[in-house]
Amino acid sequence: MKRLLASLLTLSSLTLAAGCGDDKDPTPPTTQPPGGTTAVDVSENIKGDTTWKADTVYTLKKYIFVESGTLTIEAGTTIKGEEGSALIITRSATLNAVGTAEKPIVFTSSKSERREPGDWAGVVLLGRARLNVSGGETTIEGFFATSGNDLTKYGGTDDAHNCGTLKYARIEFAGFELAPNNELNGLTLGGCGSQTNIDYVQVHKGLDDGIELFGGTAPLKHIVITQADDDALDYDLGYSGRIQFLIVQQSPTVGDRGIEASSNKSTPTQDPISIPEIWNATFIGSGPGTNNPTQEALVFNTGAGVKMRNSIVAHWKTQGVDIDGTASAALFNETGDNARLSFRNVFFWDIAGSNTAIPFAPNPVVVNGVTTDADATKLDESKVVINATNKVQFQDPQLEAALNLTAPNFAPKAGSAALNADGALTPPTGFDTSARFVGAIGATDWTKGWTAYPAE
Repeated sequence: MKRLLASLLTLSSLTLAAGCGDDKDPTPPTTQPPGGTTAVDVSENIKGDTTWKADTVYTLKKYIFVESGTLTIEAGTTIKGEEGSALIITRSATLNAVGTAEKPIVFTSSKSERREPGDWAGVVLLGRARLNVSGGETTIEGFFATSGNDLTKYGGTDDAHNCGTLKYARIEFAGFELAPNNELNGLTLGGCGSQTNIDYVQVHKGLDDGIELFGGTAPLKHIVITQADDDALDYDLGYSGRIQFLIVQQSPTVGDRGIEASSNKSTPTQDPISIPEIWNATFIGSGPGTNNPTQEALVFNTGAGVKMRNSIVAHWKTQGVDIDGTASAALFNETGDNARLSFRNVFFWDIAGSNTAIPFAPNPVVVNGVTTDADATKLDESKVVINATNKVQFQDPQLEAALNLTAPNFAPKAGSAALNADGALTPPTGFDTSARFVGAIGATDWTKGWTAYPAE
C-alpha cells in the first residue's frame, strides 16, 4: 500500500506538471559526495539529447520520462532509483545505453543497505511496433490511462521501430505494483521493434516480472533474469521477437513461472499472435525442496505460442509445461517444424521430482464453485511434450552450479550432453548460427565479469 500510494502521488504530480509549461529550471541540482564523484538528482522530464556521464551517480526522484531526443548513458554509469521512481523512454525518444563487460551500466536501488525487490519501479522502453489490441495502441502497464497523456502510450504500425540500445547493463531491486495486474517490471518493453538492441542485460530481484514484452518484435540476446518475485519472462499482446542466450533462475521462496506467455485474452486468434522464437535458453527452478507452493517452468495461454530450440528446463517443483486453453493447444497440435507452439532439442530434468515424465497440467472449468469440465484444453502434456523424434527428452545437463543463488554457474560441465553439437540444431539466419549446443552457455561463459547476484 505504501508503494501504491507513492506511485499514485508521483503520477499525479507528473500530470499536473505537464499542464504548467516549462517554467522550471530543467538543470538537476548537483552535489559532491566523498570520492570525487558527482551526484545528480533527476527530478524533471528530459527533452532533447542528453548524456549521463560515468563519473556521476544519477538518482531518479520520481517517474522520469524521456520525452524527446536521445538519452545517452556512458559505460560504467550508476543510476539509482528512489521509491516511486522509474526511467521511461517514450516512443518519441531513444535510449543509447552501452556499457562494457568491464564497465556495465547499473540501475539499482537508492538505499545504501537492505535493498529489496520493489525499491524503485524499473526501466521502460516504449515504441511504435504492432500490438494485437483494439486501435493498435494503449497505455503501458504500471500507469493509469490519462486522457491527453501520450507519454505512457505505445504501439503503432512500425515493426522495425528502434526504441534504442541497452547493452551490458544490470537492473536490480526494481518493480512496482500500481494496482493488481497493473505493474512495472525490472525491464518493460512496449511495442519495441526489431531494430531495438537489448543485449547482455541482467535483471536481478525484481518485485514483479524480470522482463515483460508487450507486443512488438524486439530481439533479446544474452539475457540473465535472476530471482524475480513473479515470472522471469512474460510476453503478451502479440510479441514475436527473436530471443537467444537466455538464462532464468528462480528463487526457492518467491517466483512463479519461467515463462508466462499470453496473446489476447478476449480474442486469442487476433493478429499478431504472440509467437517468439527462442534459441539456447536455460530455465532453472529451485527443485522440489522449495518453500514456494507452486513453481512452473513454461506456461502458454490465451493463444500464445513459442518456437523453442536447443534449450534446458531443469529443477522445477510443480510443472514443466502447461499449455492452457484451446487456442494455445491448437498451436501445439499443428504439425511440422513450423508449428507455432513447438519444442525441438530440449532437455528436461528434475521436473516435479521426476526424471521420466512431466506432469499433466489440467485446466478445469469452474462455475459457481462447481467443476463443470476437468480439462477444457483436452491436451495431456505428460504424453505429448516429451518426444524422441523432436529430441525433446529427459537428460541431465550437468550444469556447474545452477542452483547457487549468490554465485551461480550456469555453464555445463565437461562431458555434458549439452555440449554435443550432434544433439543440437543449427540456428537459422538472424541468430548466432555457431551456437551448436543445448542451453544458454556453450564453451565460453558470456555471463562472467558483468553480472552480479547480491542478496540485498
